[in-house]
Amino acid sequence: MPNVLTKYILNDNDELYNFLNDVNYGMSKPQFHHLYTIANGLINVHGTKTLSKIAESIISAKDSSCIYKFLSRSKWDDKLLNQNRINLLNFFLKYNIKPKSVGFIALDDTVNSKESAKKIQGLSYNYSHSDGKNIWSHCVVTSNFIVNNKSIPMQYQPYYRKEVCKDLNMKFKSKIDIAEEFINSFKTPSNCEKIYCLMDSWYTNSKLINASLKKGYYLIGAVKSNRKISPLGITMQLSEFAKYINPNTLDLVTVKSKEYRVYTYEGNISNFPNAKVLICYEADTNGFKPPVYLMSTDIELNAETIIEYYSKRWNIETSYKYFKSNLGFDKYRIRSILSIERYFLIVFLSYNFLELFRSIKINIDFQNIGEIQGYINILSAKKFVTYIYEKAKKDISLESILKELKIAC
Repeated sequence: MPNVLTKYILNDNDELYNFLNDVNYGMSKPQFHHLYTIANGLINVHGTKTLSKIAESIISAKDSSCIYKFLSRSKWDDKLLNQNRINLLNFFLKYNIKPKSVGFIALDDTVNSKESAKKIQGLSYNYSHSDGKNIWSHCVVTSNFIVNNKSIPMQYQPYYRKEVCKDLNMKFKSKIDIAEEFINSFKTPSNCEKIYCLMDSWYTNSKLINASLKKGYYLIGAVKSNRKISPLGITMQLSEFAKYINPNTLDLVTVKSKEYRVYTYEGNISNFPNAKVLICYEADTNGFKPPVYLMSTDIELNAETIIEYYSKRWNIETSYKYFKSNLGFDKYRIRSILSIERYFLIVFLSYNFLELFRSIKINIDFQNIGEIQGYINILSAKKFVTYIYEKAKKDISLESILKELKIAC
């Protein structure tokens, strides 16, 4: 789908307006206007998404200083707005999931680099997987719910280190604590027959395993190589046991055109009494990649299904890409914790709108969030051209039109 570059945008998206109005708890008209303006700008403004650029590009937007004040000082209940967002997503899932579906809660975190920032609150050094080192940043723990062909960002919460919490007089929560809250608070859609919590080795531990089981969910997660298993009653680390395995002698498992040689163990792993553990060797041109260790609390699944289910965790990584490259999730230049967390909320609202918009446009086969956004960009460009055309038909002077578009000299 072509990319239409239009600098000036009308605040005239009925679908977005109605979506935001559905989660609106009773904000004042000016407050709702700012909310709508920022969300519209995040979706439609091209290039780097800054509040100043949004204020410049959206025709009916107030001055950027008003938008900054809306985030930093205006008295509106962002927690209630977020809860309404979750309630709307739960309502959507209730009526848009096929019967007897299998759903997945993917849990992970992402970092928003702020290497040159000095006065932004809440920053600390957090590990970046893409950079392979700790970077000066904000860290945000999130969850996605994946079902059928949908991948919907659900919860988010910034993670602040203990020293930051002390400075800001906040209660400290570890990433595991936050992830546990996400599992506990998730409302199970009635049409889901089974739900699996998916996580990488940084999150797979007894606390989240137990939280999943208490909710009636299963857990499939990567595990670290130092976790201990007890084959034939002999306890040893996975990495040590793997030394005795010749991948060429293992069963071949093919998942999504990728070939794996897989060793399957069932029994105790660390302190969990009975799980199915896979030692997976992915084939490549040089033989095999280093092994990946997976565990499943659902011991009825075969190796192929465990690998296939775990691969769905990649949806949350893909969503981080769209959050940052398409919606400016990491491009904020605001300073206070309140402003930043409110900005995160509006970005999540914008992403949720795009995903739900994708679901209702059943006559168009959108493959991803980028295609939906491109489609809406085209609609916005058409509305802008129509706006100019209608003004010209009414014999409104060019000078007046340019003034209304904020581009009069």
